[in-house]
Amino acid sequence: MNIKAVILDVDSTLTAGINKPVVESAIEACQRLQKKGIKVIIASGRPHYGIPAIEGKIFPDYYIACNGHIFADKNLNVLEAKYIDEGLFKRINSYCQKHNIGIFWKFVDGCYVYVYTQKMDQILASLKIHSLSKHPDEKALPVAGALVGEKYQMEMVGNEFEKEMDVIDGGYILFDLDQKGVSKKTGMETLEKVTGIKASECVAFGDSDNDLTMVEYAGLGIAMGNGYDTVKAAADYITDAAADDGIIKALIKYKIL
Repeated sequence: MNIKAVILDVDSTLTAGINKPVVESAIEACQRLQKKGIKVIIASGRPHYGIPAIEGKIFPDYYIACNGHIFADKNLNVLEAKYIDEGLFKRINSYCQKHNIGIFWKFVDGCYVYVYTQKMDQILASLKIHSLSKHPDEKALPVAGALVGEKYQMEMVGNEFEKEMDVIDGGYILFDLDQKGVSKKTGMETLEKVTGIKASECVAFGDSDNDLTMVEYAGLGIAMGNGYDTVKAAADYITDAAADDGIIKALIKYKIL
């Protein structure tokens, strides 16, 4: 296989779980890939400026951030962003306020809370939330959002805005709120536009539903052993769990390392 890029989810893929550090063997794998001239791409539901787990440990060539809504270079410069419609943005905020559903929005310059609930306290430490209040620029529009709460509440939002937004389980009590048709696959399409690297020349590692499109689209899609059954079913190969060195083992198996 002529692999030119390896695309990696963060939580429970590079790390052994949410709020846990990057697995040491995964750091080694990224370093070895880059020494071979293979691009390392981070693909996360988190914004490009808000991935503390990798800081000082992994130095990506590019970021597919906010589940494909933002594509940024290694210096965090945004090369492409997909902004939400203003009217839709306001309607979602009103709905979440009415039903007491926690929501924060991901802007290109920071994350801002628009409806605060106590459940948010359980995850704020792991997220780079810039403010518990709204964006200071009233005209600014986000690219994507995240809901915090119980599954039934997420289903409510999903049903209310099913033609315009996707609600995707991001793990624990966090649910990604993405524009319909935008996903990590979108980020891979932008990668090809920017670098010329085709999906067939990529390996993608993931564990959760927000990784599904890129695992399916990549030339080699790999599910983590600790991943969701949906991702495992779509993958070309199921490696060991993140904590059991699943990333480096798969790369060695396919002779990429």
